[in-house]
Amino acid sequence: MRKLRMNQGDPTEGRIYFLPHFVAQDRGFFADEGLEVEFVWAEHGDHLAKSGQIPAVLSGAADLTVGGPMVTMRMFAEGSAHLVNFGALVAKNPWYLTGRAAEPGFTLESLAGRTVFDAASITTSTLSLRHALSQAGLSDAVEVIELAHEDPEAITDFIAGRGPGGGADVIYHSMHALAPALAAGELHALSDLARFTGDVPWSAYITRAETLDARRADFAAFAAAIGRALDWVAATDPEAIADQVGAYYPGYPRAALIHGIGAYKDLGLWATAPVISRADFERFRTLLMETGWFETPVPYEALVATDVAAGAGA
Repeated sequence: MRKLRMNQGDPTEGRIYFLPHFVAQDRGFFADEGLEVEFVWAEHGDHLAKSGQIPAVLSGAADLTVGGPMVTMRMFAEGSAHLVNFGALVAKNPWYLTGRAAEPGFTLESLAGRTVFDAASITTSTLSLRHALSQAGLSDAVEVIELAHEDPEAITDFIAGRGPGGGADVIYHSMHALAPALAAGELHALSDLARFTGDVPWSAYITRAETLDARRADFAAFAAAIGRALDWVAATDPEAIADQVGAYYPGYPRAALIHGIGAYKDLGLWATAPVISRADFERFRTLLMETGWFETPVPYEALVATDVAAGAGA
């Protein structure tokens, strides 16, 4: 068995949308490819798109990580590091707008004159929301309240009408964070952000360019296992997926896990194969440049290793 050490970030980043590699582990797909994959956690993240998993890869403490290609784009643009995205995972924006009551027929324009509570304190999601509002001409018509730091009580406080976001009309967060309240009927989904962001490589498997060059066959095997996991997730109902990965989400309500998985399957969140397309990469790059995340265009060829995942998955 060849061993790969994968850093997952800090424990707060163990979200539902990362479940395909847990599937690959538990169903023996990594082992079938001759791999022993060790999952490790960073001590903490900074919520600024340079969370704990990236330093672990840069230092060599981990061989790979799962994270946002936006980080690889910015670091390449700044000349600070060359990280490569060798496998796709999350192919759409996984964040949602939710409210205390259902709003049939909700559109982005429904937010005009209202307040959105951005409760995640995650750079990519905040940039995506503000970009969507700007594209719709709503930047001045919608007040957005942002938290400086993630607050585990933010959703509960919003529901109760207290705290920094208590007076807001809508709360914005990931399905992982929102699913417990949605499953309990305490919140109602108004809209996903994916419809406004378009298909983008939100999360991918990342390594250093030199590590990829040295162990290309091992990363190709990893991508092949992820491809099988993506196929299995696509063909399996939410209840069975929850049964498979539930142990990786200790303390997380089963009803919420099923709800979140179902919502993400309906959205088509997960990549259909572990290859990041040029169109999706360039769409994300445009969004990030238009929001000021970085200024210098970064080349797809330098940051996406399409050959590693070629032939894997559906």
